[in-house]
Amino acid sequence: MARTVLSYLPRLGLIPIPEANRPNGLSVMVTVKDEEDWVEKSIISVATVANEVVVVDNGSSDNTPLILARLETRMAGKLRVFRFEKEDYCAAVNFTLGKTRYKWILRWPGDFIARTTGEVAVSRLARRVLSLDPKRYFCIWIGPVSLDGDLFHQLPQAQVELEPLVFVYSPMLHYEQIGRFEVLQVPWYYKRIEWREHYCFHMRSVKPARRMLYRFFWTEWMALPDKSLFPTLDSYVRHRIREVYGTTDLSEALRRHLQDVARKFVPYDRNRFGDYPKIIEDEVRNPKYQLIYKSGGVVSRNDVEALTGSADS
Repeated sequence: MARTVLSYLPRLGLIPIPEANRPNGLSVMVTVKDEEDWVEKSIISVATVANEVVVVDNGSSDNTPLILARLETRMAGKLRVFRFEKEDYCAAVNFTLGKTRYKWILRWPGDFIARTTGEVAVSRLARRVLSLDPKRYFCIWIGPVSLDGDLFHQLPQAQVELEPLVFVYSPMLHYEQIGRFEVLQVPWYYKRIEWREHYCFHMRSVKPARRMLYRFFWTEWMALPDKSLFPTLDSYVRHRIREVYGTTDLSEALRRHLQDVARKFVPYDRNRFGDYPKIIEDEVRNPKYQLIYKSGGVVSRNDVEALTGSADS
């Protein structure tokens, strides 16, 4: 209630109105690292609703930079690509925010895929956002449909988790590393809105097994108050797989990690969440990743088997 009341202060002339900072429009901000599987379709799926797409690559070691360079040429004038090499994701996100130029910001991870057709197309989200009172500050919480392991599974959840992904720009906005995650710090004069429509999908762990393993330990590493013992994520992962899985063999750790996380996977609930985004129809027909079952449980995945040999229980 307090935020709702305080959000009218710009109309009373007590704080600058949003138009004082930037032209009206939508900046999509993407901070990305090692997302070669999804980053191209992620950007293409959302680009049509944006005035600009700002992408910052945070030291990718896969083909992500090559994909971004090709897209930047193809989408010249709309897509701008930058590099932020320091292994500090929160700082990279703030760097991305600082490169945006329009009033409205849509934070868009490089593994998000927008729906482009139907009642919950991303174009409807954009129209809804841009129709809000231009003289007030808003922070809109939305949530994606998340997929895990492959395109046909997900973790069960009573409700889709919402995040502050759409907001009016202010110089006061910034992200802070709080524990394991970077958290948007929103001034008190922003009105919070929650929209529960599913405008996009999150390919949360529909990724290479190595990427899944490193992402699992990444939030732990980010939360370390002192990284002198483990100055890089790789050094921390190598240390942790010995503690957690009792091995120094990275391939074995990949398999063990996949088995651990897959115990909770359930089939994708199409009745609840609807059809997949149109842009990934080819991937649904010919999936790159497929979980392998044995005796009623997930024992591996096709890409892990290509690295380690036949599945076992």
